[in-house]
Amino acid sequence: MAIPQDDLEFAAKRAGEGRSQVVIRPPRLGGDEMNLAEFPFTLLADRQPDGVESIQFSDTIRGKGGEAVERTWIVTGGEEFGLPVASDEQVYVALMEVTREQNYANRVIHLTRYDLIHRLGWPDKGGSYRRLKAALDRLLGVTITAKQAFWDKSRQSYVDVGFHIIDDYALYSELRGRKASGPDRPLPRSYIAWNEVIFASFRAGNIKQLDTGFYFGLRSAVSRRLFRYLDKKRLDGKPAFRIDLRKLGFEKLGMSRNYYPSHIKQELDRAHRELIAHGFLAGFEYYRPGRDVGERVKYWFPTTSRTVPTGPQADLLDQLTDIGITASVARRLLTQNADEVARQLEYLPYRDPNDPPAMLVEAVRNSWAAPASYLKTQAAEGQARRAAEEERQRRAQRRNELDQREQTLARCRRALDALSPAEHQQIEAQARRKLREDNPALAAHPDTTAYEIVLLDYIAALLES
Repeated sequence: MAIPQDDLEFAAKRAGEGRSQVVIRPPRLGGDEMNLAEFPFTLLADRQPDGVESIQFSDTIRGKGGEAVERTWIVTGGEEFGLPVASDEQVYVALMEVTREQNYANRVIHLTRYDLIHRLGWPDKGGSYRRLKAALDRLLGVTITAKQAFWDKSRQSYVDVGFHIIDDYALYSELRGRKASGPDRPLPRSYIAWNEVIFASFRAGNIKQLDTGFYFGLRSAVSRRLFRYLDKKRLDGKPAFRIDLRKLGFEKLGMSRNYYPSHIKQELDRAHRELIAHGFLAGFEYYRPGRDVGERVKYWFPTTSRTVPTGPQADLLDQLTDIGITASVARRLLTQNADEVARQLEYLPYRDPNDPPAMLVEAVRNSWAAPASYLKTQAAEGQARRAAEEERQRRAQRRNELDQREQTLARCRRALDALSPAEHQQIEAQARRKLREDNPALAAHPDTTAYEIVLLDYIAALLES
């Protein structure tokens, strides 16, 4: 990923021969524990709703042997301090940055309050220090109960485990300074101690690098959380990632379960625009694999060429695997008749299949005809398109007529200005007589705007005759 502009510091210094020296500050880098990147551990808002003491997330994945593994992740706030809020995730990221700089050597990391405030980008004021302490209290008090949802890398299996994020901390008023230690200065007295379960995961290597400069450059909580989640998902090197829309919104980002899909997309779209603008995403799309299948979202990650894969074969392969056809069968179908695959994929949502993969394979192999519901929908869409085109043509014709009339009236005004007063009066009198003959009802109201407009049309006709 390109170094974010906010993490570049240029200092041009005039040298003896007039050359400039460019000094670049390296990007900020931290880490992210993989389990904490997979499921939320904070609310998505900066305020805890009344009566909400815990939040729960769940999903189902395939285990090593292909069996379904149901994972449940329960986050329970401390009795006194409550659930962690959105900004507490930023504190976690800043703590991980410090931990990485100290080489994950000890679960106790030494720091200063000022250093953390500086990393977070908060103002150096009393309110920020109180805010930091409140965040640490919530991270200290929160309990996460994972049921088959915590990946133990040392054992290569999902386990049931309950843990806190940090076990204890101490904050002291100390001299300002970013570095935790130096050759002539002792370690800061302030510290936080990671929970033993989390730190064991660090030491087992179940962490990924996180561009903290990029993270803190994002504006919204949804953008930051989506970035952390997708940053984990792109580790497999694939150019794209697909996920059910509701699963993403509810189980991975922690949105309100009262949201409709349209509301989820509304919240996501703001994050999408930000992540695309910052170069993290190359693109995205919403789509529905079948009529009775929930809507999904697909993301493309930037490649070295910064292009989104758009090849028809690759897109068809994605669609086939999305509905459950194995990659080998999908490739064979595409090799045999890619055009038929494209047609049958278009027809599939209208067949109301109980077993979409089996039905699609059979439809491709036997070139099934389009279903009646598809033909009916196409006819209705065609009629709507024709009606829209006819309306577009009527509007264009009306605009053209108005443009021609304006041009005619402009010529009329120029011609009238060139006439003598006597000629002007003569032409106007002829036009009034002609208007009375053709439209006596309108002629009875010579003081109206309609009369003046029509009279000008008659004058123009006389001038151009």
